[in-house]
Amino acid sequence: MNSKLKQLLSLFFMICLITITGYFIFKDQSIGTLLETIESVNPLYLILGLGMMFTFVGCEAFNTFSILRALGQKVSYPKCLGFAFVGFYFSSITPSASGGQPAQMFYMSKANIHLSYSSLNLLIITAVYQVVMMVYAFIVFLFNQQFIIENLYGIKYFLMFSICMNTLLTAGILLAMFSKTFIYKLINGITLGLKKLRLIKNVDDKREKLEAMVKEYTKGADYIRTHPLLLLRIVLTTTVQLTASYLIPYFVYKAFHLEGFSLFQIISIQSLVSLAVSSIPLPGSVGASENAFMRAFKLLFTTHLILPAMLLCRGISFYSFLIISGIISMIVHFIFTKNKNNPRMQNPDKQSTPWQLKKTY
Repeated sequence: MNSKLKQLLSLFFMICLITITGYFIFKDQSIGTLLETIESVNPLYLILGLGMMFTFVGCEAFNTFSILRALGQKVSYPKCLGFAFVGFYFSSITPSASGGQPAQMFYMSKANIHLSYSSLNLLIITAVYQVVMMVYAFIVFLFNQQFIIENLYGIKYFLMFSICMNTLLTAGILLAMFSKTFIYKLINGITLGLKKLRLIKNVDDKREKLEAMVKEYTKGADYIRTHPLLLLRIVLTTTVQLTASYLIPYFVYKAFHLEGFSLFQIISIQSLVSLAVSSIPLPGSVGASENAFMRAFKLLFTTHLILPAMLLCRGISFYSFLIISGIISMIVHFIFTKNKNNPRMQNPDKQSTPWQLKKTY
């Protein structure tokens, strides 16, 4: 199955999910009343909320820029911003966000960034993101236990499942980066499994290629590990990135001219809602995110405001940005494929890739 067909199938699946979700949300609602309620909000706060999403993507771009420059790659921040938008778009339209990183690696290769560097960059970003998200949720829970328990009872099973899955995922990523024994055993197991399934013939050849890539991984991982200031920068930027996304419900809350709940309380709820839906294997967590929001925020928004509040929050954090990132992804595709006749752009892995790592901070 080619990549374009996979994209079309993913989009079709997501549209079906949106349609089904929309049916159950709107079946007993008055559209006229809903629109009147939404029209009463303060648009300034909605603009601020949308600004948080640009901050979210901008932070990922900054992390990519920092890592690739530290690994000696000549890349500009605007290009990294393009990679971040591509990642958001393809992660949003594929189950379990599985299409984001391959798409980013593809366009990074078009920008003459070696596969070992781009994959290491994405591994680091994913690992730090998972760790910071877990630690963030744990800290806010410690400081706001009673309030969180009262509001998150309806999604506690999703939350427990997600914590388990994210812990396993993070552990696996860290082992892949920093445990040579684990990764070599994994390579051996995968190649033997593929041989038994008759998906590959020359096991030794495939294993040698994978082990060569692992050597590049471990060199880069060793470099990152021995430069704590770079890691600290990534952790801090990721914290800002997550905080920006967690602020969106607060701005929607203020847009409805509501008072009574603090900034910290709203961030606390959203951080755990985001964690709860992060492991659900649906494109953009469509359906799950809407349901989790309406369960978790029902005490913060009055009964007649919970639905419009959810629509505005998801409209800002997902649906509007899906369109924006889709448009930017098309621009990125045009920019990086217009030089398709350039042999350097077609064969980025053939260029020299010495590990001449430099300090850039």
